[in-house]
Amino acid sequence: MAAGSEPKRAPAFFVSHGAGPYALLGAPHQQPLVELCNETRWVLDGAKGIIVVTAHWETDQPHISSGAKPELYFDYFEENAKELPKEAWEFSYPAPGDPELANKIKEKLERDGFEPVLDNERGWDHGVWVPLLLLRPEADLPVVQVSIPKGEEFAATKSALKMGRSLEAFREEGYIILGSGSSYHNFAAVIDSIEGKPGAPPIESNRPFEDAMEEVAKIPDADEKCRRMQKWRDFPASEAVQPPNSSEHFLPFIVNIGSAGSDIGKKLGEWELFGTIMSSYIW
Repeated sequence: MAAGSEPKRAPAFFVSHGAGPYALLGAPHQQPLVELCNETRWVLDGAKGIIVVTAHWETDQPHISSGAKPELYFDYFEENAKELPKEAWEFSYPAPGDPELANKIKEKLERDGFEPVLDNERGWDHGVWVPLLLLRPEADLPVVQVSIPKGEEFAATKSALKMGRSLEAFREEGYIILGSGSSYHNFAAVIDSIEGKPGAPPIESNRPFEDAMEEVAKIPDADEKCRRMQKWRDFPASEAVQPPNSSEHFLPFIVNIGSAGSDIGKKLGEWELFGTIMSSYIW
């Protein structure tokens, strides 16, 4: 950025980050995700840094990674970890943290009614480093990780929208708000297929749910977007797509809706996993 120039408003960006580390391990069922990330790397070009809102960190109040050089946190499901090769524990992503930005996020969230906590110890979970290894393998942009709200679903949705609206201000400073989750996350429905077990039952299409997501993402009015998002449980087959009381992978999308402001969303692409659809968005 040229000296004295104003930062360009950075996008809000939602990514369906796939299953564990399988995309990085070359699993064929994750290859469409790899291809979509390759096609959308341009979104991060020109950013000052990345604020990642990750599905894999749930807290009562927002927690913010504040370390200068965070380690990686290999937070795979314990029941599946024993099936993974040793390479799954050897990844690195040497991007810097940004303690100054973390403190600014804390102060902004405090002004907006939250009780945020700086966390200097927890490493970046795989909701951070898996998509970033695919989207920004150069690891040249500072990264700050932010947790999602934990608790009763309707309250968590309202809190996620409020948090997104608070974080939108950082887009004006050139920081991307990256929501890392999944537009489909009925893990129980796809686990047999992922693990290659024979006789896995067919999965109901989530296309109607995806269409409802896209309709809300494209609403230009910020307040109306948030009002519609509060009723996302009315989306078609929502309980089959995001099981009740297990919607943590959808909350980053909800944060992005809050951080979108008056921007009209655009679906950047989608990929398929055993008949289900996973999508990426930009605002």
